[in-house]
Amino acid sequence: MNFYPYHYSGLSGEDITFFFGHKKPIHIWFYLLFFACIMYGINTFFCTTDSILRKVRGRIKKVPLYGASIMHVGFIVTLVVHLIGGLYCSLSPPISVSEEWTDMGGFEMKVTGLEASSYPNGMPKKITGYVSVRKDGAEYADTIGYNNPVVLNNGVQAVLLRDYGNMVSSVVLKVGDRMHNLKANEVFTLNGQKTRMADLYMPPQYRYPVVKLLSTTQNMETQSIYLTVGEHNAKEILGTKIAFLDIKTVPGVFVTIKNNPSIPLSLVTVVLFSLGTVLVVIRMVGKMVNY
Repeated sequence: MNFYPYHYSGLSGEDITFFFGHKKPIHIWFYLLFFACIMYGINTFFCTTDSILRKVRGRIKKVPLYGASIMHVGFIVTLVVHLIGGLYCSLSPPISVSEEWTDMGGFEMKVTGLEASSYPNGMPKKITGYVSVRKDGAEYADTIGYNNPVVLNNGVQAVLLRDYGNMVSSVVLKVGDRMHNLKANEVFTLNGQKTRMADLYMPPQYRYPVVKLLSTTQNMETQSIYLTVGEHNAKEILGTKIAFLDIKTVPGVFVTIKNNPSIPLSLVTVVLFSLGTVLVVIRMVGKMVNY
């Protein structure tokens, strides 16, 4: 995959449906691996079942003797977990979240604070985003960072941090002698005409930030107005002087939502492996004591 990235464009996470939707000879390694995993799972299932049945029929009551079988069951469940995750895991497009509630599909989130530390060379060291989550009428605080997702629905949903920084929240316009702090698509009155803050263009497209206003005339015609930041770039429109003075920013993050229905089942594998390991250790210790 590292040597031929072109053939794996669109592959992400645990998704294995990619290989079934893009059947190519270069993917033969995956089909062989997939077949091997299936054969391994079938073989382990029957061998483990046979081992447990033999112990039961032999009326073996020492629980530590079942430790290895329990670990083998954990291996089988792990394969099922990977299969479910590979077939049904999904990742949403990036979503920007800032100081206002953002609909994330089933829940809402907003950023209440952001802390960042860096190494001497400027590389980010630790990022902590303070967020509020609102779901099913309940609201609670949480944190998000790299390798520190916001987890919902018992792990089925995870909000992953992609990027962070300051996001534009509003622009400051001076209309005549009045100041207006406008968010995107917010409307104000300019000489009796409704005017909307339609867009904000930032470098590198423009040398300086430029705001676009849309004004509706009395003839119901739409007039576009472009203002470059700075009071010296003010324009007189319909007899009123208007200037684009400043940009207000707030902490924000870019996130993606990962849905993986296999996560609750993976907790079962943790329990099985832990229990099996403990029983195997107890058995080994018992043998050493007997010797």
